[in-house]
Amino acid sequence: MSELHLRLAGVTRLALDGRGPRDGYVFDPHRLALPCWALALQEHNAGPALLVTFDRHLDLAVPKEPTRVPEREAGVLALDAHARLELDVRNIDHIVAAMEAGVVGDVLCFARARPQGALESGTYADRRGRAHHIDVAPTLEDWLDGGGRLAHDGPALLDIDLDCFSSPSDADPRAILPWPQELVRDALLPEGSADFWGALLPKTLALTLAREPYHVGGLLAANRLFEVAAPVLFEELLGGRVP
Repeated sequence: MSELHLRLAGVTRLALDGRGPRDGYVFDPHRLALPCWALALQEHNAGPALLVTFDRHLDLAVPKEPTRVPEREAGVLALDAHARLELDVRNIDHIVAAMEAGVVGDVLCFARARPQGALESGTYADRRGRAHHIDVAPTLEDWLDGGGRLAHDGPALLDIDLDCFSSPSDADPRAILPWPQELVRDALLPEGSADFWGALLPKTLALTLAREPYHVGGLLAANRLFEVAAPVLFEELLGGRVP
């Protein structure tokens, strides 16, 4: 195992057991997923991966200057610096940046809110002319009900933004309501999802988990929501222990 992750400030690396990925990365701002994805591919000597991401927001905005995104060959630290210093602080353009870098190939995105300028289902052509298929649905259950099938044969990355398990309050949009464990379970393990996970997890190289405290009510709220979601994610879905 490379110790390059020790150079990624604010990133905690987890050793996972159970089925699926052996490596997990936890951080606060979601854009730090970019160097973690690059590191996972580098350590597995793998090509561009299918990204499966769960989020409250559709983080598919195109970077302001996509030609400035370093290619994957520039190295993990170059992508880390770019994510920290040049990507949008709203954490909405790191997925397209990963496409531009040659880290992510196709994307399957489960998200309920669409920031202005975010891409929708379809195809995105990066600056090198590489085509990336994008499939978007509000939830995994919606995607499965619509006939979605996982047909990707290459490596995959599983990405979860903790704010996926929260909603703005109808009474006060500035207040965030964390989901109880039953709703977290419904989001990750809806009825009929066993085949989806059975196909995805064996080829998943890494799990990335963004805590995004600004989107879930602060640091303490993020910690509490992590404690609620962790047993579903690590024990029920991945079949291991909470790290």
